[in-house]
Amino acid sequence: MRYFVRYGGKRLSLDVSDERVVGILSPKPEKAVKDVGSAVHAALQRAIASVSLANLLKGKRTALIATVNHTRPSPRRLLLPVLETCRRQGVAASIIIATGRHRQMTKPELAKHLGADVLKAYAVLQHDPFDDAAILKEGCTSRGTPIWVNKVVGEHDVVIGMGIIEPSYLCGWSGGRKILMPGLAHHTSIDNNHFFLTHPETKIGRLAGNPVNEDAVEFASKLPLHFIVYAVVGPDDEVVKVVAGHPVKAHEAGCAWGQRIYKVEKMEADIVISSAGGAPYDCDLVQGKKAVIPAIETVRKNGVIILCAECPDGLGAEETFLAWLKDKTPMEVARDVLDRKQFNLGAHGANILAKPIVQKNATVILVTCPAVAAQLRGTYIVTVRSLREAWKTANLLVGSSSSVLFIEKGRRLILC
Repeated sequence: MRYFVRYGGKRLSLDVSDERVVGILSPKPEKAVKDVGSAVHAALQRAIASVSLANLLKGKRTALIATVNHTRPSPRRLLLPVLETCRRQGVAASIIIATGRHRQMTKPELAKHLGADVLKAYAVLQHDPFDDAAILKEGCTSRGTPIWVNKVVGEHDVVIGMGIIEPSYLCGWSGGRKILMPGLAHHTSIDNNHFFLTHPETKIGRLAGNPVNEDAVEFASKLPLHFIVYAVVGPDDEVVKVVAGHPVKAHEAGCAWGQRIYKVEKMEADIVISSAGGAPYDCDLVQGKKAVIPAIETVRKNGVIILCAECPDGLGAEETFLAWLKDKTPMEVARDVLDRKQFNLGAHGANILAKPIVQKNATVILVTCPAVAAQLRGTYIVTVRSLREAWKTANLLVGSSSSVLFIEKGRRLILC
C-alpha cells in the first residue's frame, strides 16, 4: 500500500507491505466550527471567568494584542472580531508578534499572516528577546526565572493574548501564559524556564506538576495579561472551539477540549516514520524536531526513527545547536544539558535529537533540504534528501521484515 508523509508544502509517498505496518498514529478528527468569526464574537461575549471583552474595554484608551508568529496558523480570524470590539469601544489597538526566540517575520510574511489591511491600519511590533533596552524587569519567579518581558506590555491599559491551543512538549499545552513566556520574554528568562525541560515531569499534555508550565504561569501572573482569545485546533488546523476570558481558566477549558483530539493509544515498531505535519511546522529544525518526541516512545530498542522535516529556514537556533551536534556524543549531550550553566535553546535541541540514541540505541535519520543535510554532515544524525533513501537505509539496519509505524502531526500527539 502507498503511505504518505507531510513534508513542507507537499506529501512524500512510500510503498510499504501492509503486513509490516502496525498502524498510523494521528490526531482524531473533530468537527470544525461553521463560522469562526461568529464563534469568536460569541466567546468574547460569554467569556470564561471574566467579564466580556467589550465590558473589559469600557473606559480604556489602549489595548495590546499579543499573538503568534509564522510558526503557527494565522490568527487573522480571531484577530478581526477583537479589533472590531476595540473600535466599537473607542480603544486604540496595537499588535505585537510574540516571537519568543524565533526570528522576526518579514513584511510579506506579516501581510500574509495578519492581512495587508491590518498591517496598514494598525501598529504592528515584533518582539526581540535580545533587545535589553526594550525589557521590563519585575523580579524573579520562585524557581529563579527572571521576570523580564517586553516593556510594551506595561504601556497599555489592556493586554490580550491570542493564538491556538495545541499540545506542547514544553509546558503541556500551548496558549495562555505562553504568549508571555516564552513569547515576549527576554532570552535569559526563556533559557531559565526551558531548563526545566530536563525535569521528568515535563511532558506533553501535562499541566499540573509540569515545572515548565508552573514557572510560566507564575511568570505571567506577575505581568499584565487581562484576557485571552484562543482557538482549539484540529488535525488540519481547523478551528473546533474558541475560548476567551480569564488567562488561566479559559486556557484550561481549551486544553480540556483538546484532550479528545490529541490523546491516542501508543504502539511500537522497529521503524518509526514521523512528521511534524508539514509547513509551517517543519519550517526549521527547532520546530521539525518536535516530531521526535512521540517517536522516542514508540520506537523499539535498536530501531530506526525517520524524521521528515523540510527545514527551509535552516536550523532555527543559535550556533550552539550545531556545535553540540558536531562536537559532542549523544551521551555527552545528555550529560551536559543537565548543567544549568550550559543550557540554552541550541543545547536543548541537540538533546531532543540525542534522546532516542541514548534511551533506545536507535538510529535517527533526518529527511531534509540539501542545505540542512550539508550542515548536519558529521553529526550523530544521519541526513538524507529523500524518504526512499531513508527507507532503504532503515531496512538495511533493522531488516526488510521489520515492523513500521507512521506518525502524522507528531508534534501534537499525547500517547497513553
